[in-house]
Amino acid sequence: MAPPRKLSFQYVRHGRSETLINFLMRRFHYHTREQWEERILSGAVTVNGRTIAPGHVLASKDHIVYVPPAAPEPPVDARFTVLYDDAALLAVSKSGNIPTSPSGKYWHNCLLHVLQRELNLPELHSVHRLDRETSGVNLFAKTRRAAALLGGAFASGRVEKRYAALVRGRFPAPEILVNAPLRHAGSEVSIKQAVHPAGRPSVTRFRLRALLPRASLVDVAPLTGRTHQIRAHAAFIGYPIWGDRLYGASEEQFIAWLHSPVRDWNARHLLHATELRFSHPETGAEVVLRDGAGAMVRGFLEGGG
Repeated sequence: MAPPRKLSFQYVRHGRSETLINFLMRRFHYHTREQWEERILSGAVTVNGRTIAPGHVLASKDHIVYVPPAAPEPPVDARFTVLYDDAALLAVSKSGNIPTSPSGKYWHNCLLHVLQRELNLPELHSVHRLDRETSGVNLFAKTRRAAALLGGAFASGRVEKRYAALVRGRFPAPEILVNAPLRHAGSEVSIKQAVHPAGRPSVTRFRLRALLPRASLVDVAPLTGRTHQIRAHAAFIGYPIWGDRLYGASEEQFIAWLHSPVRDWNARHLLHATELRFSHPETGAEVVLRDGAGAMVRGFLEGGG
């Protein structure tokens, strides 16, 4: 059973000072400043157990708790396939319509809590995230120790990740290595990334696997781990991922879709996590988790692209 709906953070200050409301707007971009002010003043947000003014300046190690109001959650595809299971780890292949862990409007309808309910797991930790629309291999830890060790492995680049993507158009070369730094795009969509000389180093390798009607199937290796790296780099070279509303369409179109009262929740960008390779946090043995992208490709072909 999922725990009570509550989001908890230990704040870490990076560079300049930041107010509580600015942190919340950066972390949860789907509410306006006025909405966050209302939530803070109502007591739904506390810092170190106390209600604080929206303009309070945060300090490192401040404990922030946000209790979101009860609300219906969007539908998800909660199907999963177990790929690996032992005392420390659980790996599954997820669908292309469920977030890995609580975010935005999703709490009960996230993979972490679905797995806890379905597999009767009292403790489970997310160690990396896939976007809601990205299907494939997703890894979790069953203990805090395993979660900490795996989190360090992901952060230091000691986990090899591979993806398959369907990109628009005829991919122009057997292989393209994109070495283009990424940072926040400075757009109305706060999570959107863009190539910029002042961004963080970001490297992605694309290898052509097959040419399909109006699309190309490529293997993707993100050699760094930035937010939306594969999607941003694919769009940067002119071959956005099929179905990507954020990087494959105009910002105005994305915002219109975001605020639309009627959405097709099953529509998705065609990106699939095919492999994770890492050292087991307890035994040190190499673990290789794989899940092919055949179902994604068949769905694309059967749907006519």
